[in-house]
Amino acid sequence: MYLVADISVEICASKSCKLCTQYCPEANTILYSDEMGKDRGFKYGSAYVAVDRCKGCAQCVWVCDNMAKNNAIKMIMIDQLPVAALTDNITYGEKSTTATLVSPVVG
Repeated sequence: MYLVADISVEICASKSCKLCTQYCPEANTILYSDEMGKDRGFKYGSAYVAVDRCKGCAQCVWVCDNMAKNNAIKMIMIDQLPVAALTDNITYGEKSTTATLVSPVVG
């Protein structure tokens, strides 16, 4: 078991700052979906984590808490994630990224 980033869709979708996607040191680990959260009525999309690429460095937590002041990301044990995105389910288009979230991970 190890720690991975967990992004609160409710907080992220209300802010839409996307700083975590720019500061994550591991490429294609924190991604942004314009559609994520819109089914719950949020105006913006949300960032999400490809958990199999997350190294647990918590750089995104520092950026979200200290730079953006959003407090939308926490490090949690991987088996406690409510929803997970895996790299295998993410296809990279020519100029855009489309992601499909896997079924919720049961903790």
